[in-house]
Amino acid sequence: MNDRTNEAGCIVIGEGVTVSGKFVVPGRAVINGSLEGDLQADEILVGAQGKLVGNIKVRKADVFGEVHDTLLASEHLIIRSTGRVNGNASYGEIEIERGGLVQGAIVPAKAAVAVPAVLKPADLQIVSGQ
Repeated sequence: MNDRTNEAGCIVIGEGVTVSGKFVVPGRAVINGSLEGDLQADEILVGAQGKLVGNIKVRKADVFGEVHDTLLASEHLIIRSTGRVNGNASYGEIEIERGGLVQGAIVPAKAAVAVPAVLKPADLQIVSGQ
């Protein structure tokens, strides 16, 4: 992920800062402090001292710190050697560096949403109610 923190639509939660609530970030969210709540962003970078607790929906996630509860990274999830994911995570593609830790359910994003099977006409049976 490139350094886009100075662009419009980005947010940085500094080390030692704690925030809570519902956040919609059209660009990149950099979490070096603590965020509790719902976060929707294009990309997140969770720094080594960063902690996210809640429901997180992003396109790309790069985790050096901690993520708890639910994380959906629709395109790419990177868990660095210091990264910790505790809870449910789904991803488009995943990278886990040696030392990175996942505790909980982790599934490909496509498998996270159940898609009903399509039946062919030959599979259907007519049942008489008589």
